[in-house]
Amino acid sequence: MAVLGACLAGAGPRTAIFMYHHVAPTVPPGPYARALTVTPAEFDRQLAWLRDHACAVVTVDELWQDVRQAQTDACEAALTFDDGYADVARYAEPLLIRYGDAATLYVTTGYVGAPGHLSRQDVLRARGLGWEIGAHTVHHLDLTRLPRSAVRREVRDSAAALRRWLGQPVLSFAYPAGANGRQVREEVAAAGFATAVTTQPGLVAARDDPYALPRLRVVRNAGVSLFARVWPRAAAGPGVRALRHIARERSAGNEQRVAEAIARALLARAFPEPFVRVEVQSIPPATVAGIVISGVAFHAPVDARRFTRDMRRMVAAAFAAAPSVREVDVWAEVPRVLPPHAVVAGDEAVPTQRTVFSAAVPREQYAPGGGWRLGSVYWDRTWLPAPHPARGNV
Repeated sequence: MAVLGACLAGAGPRTAIFMYHHVAPTVPPGPYARALTVTPAEFDRQLAWLRDHACAVVTVDELWQDVRQAQTDACEAALTFDDGYADVARYAEPLLIRYGDAATLYVTTGYVGAPGHLSRQDVLRARGLGWEIGAHTVHHLDLTRLPRSAVRREVRDSAAALRRWLGQPVLSFAYPAGANGRQVREEVAAAGFATAVTTQPGLVAARDDPYALPRLRVVRNAGVSLFARVWPRAAAGPGVRALRHIARERSAGNEQRVAEAIARALLARAFPEPFVRVEVQSIPPATVAGIVISGVAFHAPVDARRFTRDMRRMVAAAFAAAPSVREVDVWAEVPRVLPPHAVVAGDEAVPTQRTVFSAAVPREQYAPGGGWRLGSVYWDRTWLPAPHPARGNV
């Protein structure tokens, strides 16, 4: 781990891709299976650590875009699963849904449907949950030991199968055992992939070759300690009592307990956009949560793309924290410029705030982990310029 130690020198935001294989209560057969099997309880603790330290959990494609555009969070992680084992759907997927996180699944297409591996329906369901689906060749062979024509078939056929199943582009690739060379990387690029990941340890930086991105291997009983090494200065959220006190102060509506749960979830993630209030109203059969954001005095620089991403994460956090909520509305307000001597109280009061952003997301429109849009959005372009529709994922 000397290479990792060298990568961890210096300060500033740190962005990392983590490699998993199995998440299961029992160890499958194989010489390396024990080291590569994380128990569900351990994976739960790892996701809780990332949440409690305000880490953004994103896909590899999202992470690489953030790195290239210098828009990473102080703690940003992509969790990847290699090979496509069935236990990932059974044990990892429900935990990621609970935390409102997404992952990247690297599928060895020739193994899909085989005993112990994901079915095609499992892969489609993961994509529907917002996971990124990447290719991991057809037969999981060492590409550096194959003729170039065979490399081309392994890379392109795996991409073609996934694109055919998913009906959408496949942007990321993982080299079996991390083995790659110049010709292998050229074939991956020619097949239309935007990124490829290795098993070389390290953090991700803008100067990296997108077809040789480093990853950190998560082994049994060492995940949380690895996170703590990567982000030693990541501050945990406020203490439980302080968190509850702040959440209670910022909660309103006739479902106070639900509002407080959502407020605690937002506080734990330390968004740069401060929320003013969470209000939950329950009028059977509907329970609706409203999140009011201050459109001024952000805790960190925020542009339209970052704001859109954070609003989606707030909605995801609210749905994950409150299963009874059927819709989450989020809007941002800024102070209204008032004329001298304007009445700001009583029956003739002039509004002191104006809405500059709003969105409403019904639960049926929401996919846990990602892969969904905010939908119908109002955006005051004189405030933050709205992102271009092709890039904004609004």
